[in-house]
Amino acid sequence: MFIHDIHQIRALLQSLPGTFVGVGMTAFARIIPASFLDTYHIVALHKTGDLPLLRRKATIFCLEEETEEAALAPGLNSAGLLAHPRTRNFLKGLPNPKYLFLYQNYLELSASATYNGWNLLANSPQLRQAVGKRLFFKNMVAALGLPQVPGNIYAIQGLHEKGYEEWAHGLGPAFVVQLPDIERGGGRGTFFIRSMEDYHQLQKRLAENRWRNTPLESISIHQFMDGIPASMVVCVTRHGVLASSLQRQLMDLPYCKNFEEDGVFCGHAWGLPLWSATVRKSAFEQACQIGDFLGNMGYKGILGVDFIVHEGDSQVYPIEINPRLTGALPVLSLLHLQSGAVPLEAFHILEFLGLPYQIDPEALNSRYAEPVQGSHLLLFRHPGGETRSTLSLKAGLYEYDPQDEGFQFIKETLEYRYIQNERQFILSDGPRQVEGKRAPGQDSHSRLCRLLFSYPVVDEKGALSSRALLAAKWVSDKVMKDEGL
Repeated sequence: MFIHDIHQIRALLQSLPGTFVGVGMTAFARIIPASFLDTYHIVALHKTGDLPLLRRKATIFCLEEETEEAALAPGLNSAGLLAHPRTRNFLKGLPNPKYLFLYQNYLELSASATYNGWNLLANSPQLRQAVGKRLFFKNMVAALGLPQVPGNIYAIQGLHEKGYEEWAHGLGPAFVVQLPDIERGGGRGTFFIRSMEDYHQLQKRLAENRWRNTPLESISIHQFMDGIPASMVVCVTRHGVLASSLQRQLMDLPYCKNFEEDGVFCGHAWGLPLWSATVRKSAFEQACQIGDFLGNMGYKGILGVDFIVHEGDSQVYPIEINPRLTGALPVLSLLHLQSGAVPLEAFHILEFLGLPYQIDPEALNSRYAEPVQGSHLLLFRHPGGETRSTLSLKAGLYEYDPQDEGFQFIKETLEYRYIQNERQFILSDGPRQVEGKRAPGQDSHSRLCRLLFSYPVVDEKGALSSRALLAAKWVSDKVMKDEGL
């Protein structure tokens, strides 16, 4: 079958026996396949306020809802979620064969899948881990002849044995230290060093060669590139590489406080007139080269490619790949659906199913290159206190009320098309709706919810709009009040 819109995707998958199940920490993160699968299920960990709205689109099993208690294990992933007896019992009741749509695969999950007869729509953990290593990325960039950021990977002892001046001599006064042993992204294990004081503080923090309860063996130290953080979502298919348009990444926004790390991922903005034709062409070609390189190793489906863009001299530097579903999803795909484009998750699923299909990659990439407009902001949980059901906030559409100097709830919806102006936003992907004590050592990056906007929430210099900042603070203040903080 030749695929050019979502109707062909639906027709192709409709005849396939069995059950498709999205698996994630929240149901919102796996909602996109519901747009082209009539009988789609989701297994989620967290009980969030948007579940009633999402259940209009898919059947959802929520573990926290079933157990009536907050999940306390820090860093719990889909393997742990699927190992729970109640989750297993739910899955047993679904028709076989079962196809699991995942954020990424894990070694323990692969073993469970073999035992239970699950079909995992994700690359093997061995391949994911191999291509996700920073040394692999550095060697790949060199092999492909792509622009390289000055720096290298060293043994952790180098941080303690060398002084700030030695690194600054080769890299300049500002550089980035990252911890390759910290596998979770979003800014975890990233530190911006701009002075000797910053460097000495980091040496103290890592004095025991340990961070986030993880032993450290190496450090990645590279020059700080003063440019615009950007990314692309790539999907490696048997017919060629598909790639989204270049999107601006939002990091370290003003509402982010009390973070020990830098480069905290806060969302994306689409639609800014930032990128020249030269920059767009360079980023697209690099993304395709990377996708082809990984495809030759057997990689299939979605990955993310991060860049730093120097618009002044049109230089585009690849800085990292994320061999998994990316932080731009599912919001980018919601925007694609709104514009009539096929979401990239559909081709990801087709690749792992091995079904015969045909596409015109050039035509699809031209469609993905067309501008979409919108933004999403990630809000984070406040440290300390107890998790309480935040009943004063509903998922749905809100609008600023100048008389009240706050926002009023307008409508129960998660649909982008209902956002009519820049005074409105949609609260989605939360907030948590379960009570209980916080997990010890809770991750500072633990997410509260996601706010959707119909416009780019930053200007060309990266400054967050006053309306978006007001919305983020208003939601955070409401939750803190509910939780007694």
